[in-house]
Amino acid sequence: MGSSEEEELTFGEAEMNVFKQNLKGVKALMESGITRIPNAYVKPLDERPTKLSAAAAADGNKIEIPVIDLADLDGDGQDQVVKTIGEACEKWGFFQVINHGVPTSVIHSMMQVCQEFFDLPTEEKMELYSDDTLKPVRFGTSYSLSKDTVLEWRDYLRCPCRPLSDFIHLWPAKPSTFREVTMEYSKEIAALAKRLCYALSESLGLESECLYEVIGKHQQILMPNHYPACPNPDLTIGLSAHSDAGGITILLQDHVGGLEVFNEGQWIAVKPLPDAFVVNLADQTQILTNGKYKSVEHRATVNAQRARISISTFFQPAADAKIAPIPELLGGQPPMYRESLFGVYLRDFFTNRLNRKSAVDSLKLSGKTKTRKSHTVQGFKKKLRKCRNCINRAP
Repeated sequence: MGSSEEEELTFGEAEMNVFKQNLKGVKALMESGITRIPNAYVKPLDERPTKLSAAAAADGNKIEIPVIDLADLDGDGQDQVVKTIGEACEKWGFFQVINHGVPTSVIHSMMQVCQEFFDLPTEEKMELYSDDTLKPVRFGTSYSLSKDTVLEWRDYLRCPCRPLSDFIHLWPAKPSTFREVTMEYSKEIAALAKRLCYALSESLGLESECLYEVIGKHQQILMPNHYPACPNPDLTIGLSAHSDAGGITILLQDHVGGLEVFNEGQWIAVKPLPDAFVVNLADQTQILTNGKYKSVEHRATVNAQRARISISTFFQPAADAKIAPIPELLGGQPPMYRESLFGVYLRDFFTNRLNRKSAVDSLKLSGKTKTRKSHTVQGFKKKLRKCRNCINRAP
C-alpha cells in the first residue's frame, strides 16, 4: 500500500468522535460543499466495491436475478408460479416480482413522499434524529453511528408499521401527506408479504399459512434509505455486505440502481424494473428451512452522478418466538442450526457491525457441539427479559 492510501485511512478515534458529533447526515454533508469524502467514510481496500466486484466485471455482469410474474399466483397457473418461486429461493434467495397487485399509484406516491422527506431542511429531519437503537421511529445515518468505525454513505428513516395504532402518531408529521401515504403503502406491502409467505410455504410442501404465522404477521418495519451522490464512490459504500436478520424483506428501489447480490462468488447488480419489488429471504427463513432456502448477502453501492432512494420493508418474527428448523423439512437429517429466540438474535445482530453472514453462521451446529449455558432456552429467556425492546434495534 502506498503512502497516499495510508493517508486516506488516517483518522484517529478522537477525530472520529468529533466528526460524528457534528454529523447531520450524508445529504447535509454534501450540501456543505465537499468535493471529496471525509476519511471517516473511506473503507479498507478489501471492502471497497471496486475490489469485491472484480469477478462480476470480468464477465460483463450479464447474470441477473430471477424476475417472477405473480399474475397467476391466485389463478390457474398457481402451481407453476409457486415452483418458480421455490427454484429462485434455492438458487438465489433473491428475486424480483412484477404484476404483484400493489397499485402503481401507491408505489409512486410512496416514492415521492420519501423523496420529500429527505429533501426537508436538515433541522427538521434532525428533530427525529437518534442513534438510540431502542427508539422505534428515528432518522439516522450510516449503519450505527455509535458503533461504526468507518461510516457508510447512507441516511435513513425507520418506521415500525405493526400494529399501526401503536406507531403512526410517531411517524414524521412532515411532509403533510407522509402518514397517510405510508399507511396505505404499508397495508399493500403487508398483503403482498402474506401472499409471498403462503407461496414460500407451498413451495416447501408445508401448509400454506406455516411461514406467514412465524415470519410474516408479527413485526413489520419500513425503512426508506437515501444514498446521496458521492464524490468518491470507489472509496466507500452505501451499505456493507450483510444478510437480513428477519424473515423476508420486500424492497422498492428507484431507477438509479446500486443494489448488489452475492451469488456463486461474485457480486451481481440488481437491475431496477419499473414498479417491481425485490424480494429477499432473511436469516430466520434460512434457519426454519434448515438451509434449503438461504438468506443472501447483499450491499448497496453509490455513484458520483445521482442520488438513490430505496424503501425496505422487513417482516420479522415476534421477539419471543423460538426459531429452529421445521421438523417436516429435516427429511431424517439432523438440524443444521440450534434453536434461538428471535429477540435475542436481533439484539446480538445489532450489537455488532454488519459482517456478511456471521450472525446466522454463529448458530450452525457441527459434530458434537456443546450446548453452552448461554445458548439454552432458559438462558435466552433470561437475556430476553433484559431486552424486551430489542425488537426495535434495527437501524
